[in-house]
Amino acid sequence: MTEISRVDTATAVLPLPAPLHLGAMTVTRREYSAVRAVTDDGVEGVAYCLSREAPMAEIVERLVAGHAVGADADDPAATWERMLRGSAIVGRVGLVRRAIGLVDIALWDIAARRAEVPLWRLLGTGDAPRDAMLVAAYPSPSRTPREVADEVLAQADGWAQVKISRIPDPAYMRELIAMLTAELPAETGLVVDVGFGWADADAALAEIAQWGDPQLTWLEDPLLPEDATGCARIRRESGLTVAVGDEVTDPTVLRALVEEGGVDVLRLDVVAIGGVTPARELIAWAGERGVPVSGHVYPEVTAHLGIGMETFARGVNPYDPAPSFVIGGPAFDGRVVPPAAPGLGFTLDPAVFYFDGSAR
Repeated sequence: MTEISRVDTATAVLPLPAPLHLGAMTVTRREYSAVRAVTDDGVEGVAYCLSREAPMAEIVERLVAGHAVGADADDPAATWERMLRGSAIVGRVGLVRRAIGLVDIALWDIAARRAEVPLWRLLGTGDAPRDAMLVAAYPSPSRTPREVADEVLAQADGWAQVKISRIPDPAYMRELIAMLTAELPAETGLVVDVGFGWADADAALAEIAQWGDPQLTWLEDPLLPEDATGCARIRRESGLTVAVGDEVTDPTVLRALVEEGGVDVLRLDVVAIGGVTPARELIAWAGERGVPVSGHVYPEVTAHLGIGMETFARGVNPYDPAPSFVIGGPAFDGRVVPPAAPGLGFTLDPAVFYFDGSAR
């Protein structure tokens, strides 16, 4: 049996050119955590995530990595169970589950590389192009609706959906949504991400009413995902398609959203939910109930899961520097085509991530 011999971590901090405002959050930099798992015969697998300013590398090192070392390199699902049970006393959800997810993704990368096939083939999801949503703009009071609309329109061709964030100025949002509804290509839908910005369904419905008659592909994360009843009410009374689930680490929260009618589309963060292993189960469960699943960030991984996903502009963009350090991976051109290379099909730029414990 070939075993996992070690799990290394690295952290990188990359500043943003301007602050981003999403819901109650202000983001001035992006901090990423990465892992590299290595087998005793030298095969490597990698994964990365947004740390969200949490000590992800330390959590991996102290609570998770030890349960992966010595595990069968060809059985990541069994190793996932070892990692979950081994850390269960301190957290089956939350940051520990994210750490498990980070390692789990790297282990699936190894398993597919050892089988000499891309991960999508190992998972049986096929290589058909996936629908994709471009995260196109973050409005701010310092920019006019026209300026933001022009930023979105300059990128929109070929994408199934484009996404903007909501700012708490109903008049601004009404003008911006109206512009985009009128000027986007006919084949491109509009998504508004609220980022859990409303306190309850009453506040949400009151503000939505001030947007006029918004023609949206979906309204994303209007409330905290634990408020499945409130999300169901927004969906029912606004008439909008609702998508919820970003950053959720507890599968029961996602299941409750589906069971209580709180979502038309289930959002799934493959790292937060604990990696490829539990993501596969949730995707199958939602599919049995006729609920489509959309991946939140990490398109390089999500592309292998056979679901739709979101991405930031590739190359240089002002919102997410991740494309600058991902080498290889899927092809992005309105839709996302999974790579043909073995494993996940990408590596991390060694000039950004140093797997020696030092932060960059």
